[in-house]
Amino acid sequence: MDAVSYPDRAVADLIGKWMVPLRLTFGNPLHRETLRGLGALWTPTLWVLDRNGREFRRETGYLEPSDLHSVLSEGVALALVSGGRAPDAEQVLDRAIGHYDAVHGARNGSWSASLRYWRGAVGYL
Repeated sequence: MDAVSYPDRAVADLIGKWMVPLRLTFGNPLHRETLRGLGALWTPTLWVLDRNGREFRRETGYLEPSDLHSVLSEGVALALVSGGRAPDAEQVLDRAIGHYDAVHGARNGSWSASLRYWRGAVGYL
């Protein structure tokens, strides 16, 4: 994901605006306890946590850029809702849906369905 997904402009912009990235590796003895505490089983594993360490999204395995953008957007939106920021969450989800549709055209996959589900749910808050 380092070579393709993280450098993607939409992914980098989302991370830059809403997130503080942290890389933990099994090879580093200083990281092992934290990884165990997070329940890491394999790499790569991605978590979206709030500032208190509460988990809002987890995904294991390689993600192409548009899928990574969707996963990160969903996690950010759920963290925002939890923090009482539903309008910001709606904005994040609207952008993610637009980005996913622009990349995939008429091919709507599971990420599209998940983003649309959460966008509808957030709209009721």
